[in-house]
Amino acid sequence: MPDAGDAYRPARMLGLMARSLLLPTARPTGSGRTLDPAGGVSVTYVGHATVLVRLGDMAILTDPVYSSRLILPKRLVAPGIPLAELPPLDVVLVSHGHMDHLDVPTHRRLPKTGTIAVVAKNLSDLVAGCGYRDVVELRWGEHVTVGDVTITAVPVKHWGTRNVWPDDRGWTGFVLEHRDGTVFFPGDTAYFPGFRDYGARWRIDVALLPIGAYNPPAFRRVHMNPEDALQTMVDLRARWMVPIHWGTFVVSYEPIEEPVTWLVELAHERELVDRVAVLRHGESRRFARDAATPKAFEQS
Repeated sequence: MPDAGDAYRPARMLGLMARSLLLPTARPTGSGRTLDPAGGVSVTYVGHATVLVRLGDMAILTDPVYSSRLILPKRLVAPGIPLAELPPLDVVLVSHGHMDHLDVPTHRRLPKTGTIAVVAKNLSDLVAGCGYRDVVELRWGEHVTVGDVTITAVPVKHWGTRNVWPDDRGWTGFVLEHRDGTVFFPGDTAYFPGFRDYGARWRIDVALLPIGAYNPPAFRRVHMNPEDALQTMVDLRARWMVPIHWGTFVVSYEPIEEPVTWLVELAHERELVDRVAVLRHGESRRFARDAATPKAFEQS
């Protein structure tokens, strides 16, 4: 069990972020090669909350951040897929307006050909001039269909202020429904009982669940630790979980590798290891919806 930590101190947090500037940026462990979904769901971990999801002919990128710095924190691992090697994007999702989830320079640089941005409420102005064919705002309970994918906005437990003063920016999770699979992406969230309702409503194949930024303990009001994430996977009745929001930027007290190490230990202890698919930066997995067992996936 990791150290419980102590109270939040802004000076300590700023010091940790500043020290990250002295660390080298590592190369991704994975090949960066995406997998054809082949009748299932293909997932590639780019870094932090940026994930490439492929469903049929659709390519969806979540909370894209490609910048080498977020004002102060430095990127510690290069993006798992280089920007120039991204496939044509059909949809870009934006869960909320925090700098580590909505990076305007990245949105300007993303390759776009008729790409649609689907964002939480009151975020469209931040990406409106970035070259998207359309920007669609969704409030909780609303949905939009793009190609073969229906995207529904659902409540999660987080917050959405872009700056230090209240600005009525929204935040949301997304459920992606396609004939070949259903994916849950909460962006950033703490644990809350509503996940059980989503598990009853949707047959979720892959849940992309954040596991970092839980120390100091006060951060768990808006973030999950690995134990929370595993419980969320169970509540969602998700066949598989892919951990996100770890290993890329220093945004909290815990050591950068601690979340994923702790998650793997817990998964073994609770006999859930076959449902937890840890992807390093640049690694991909294909999850077959018609597989008889959760062990049926392919990795690259």
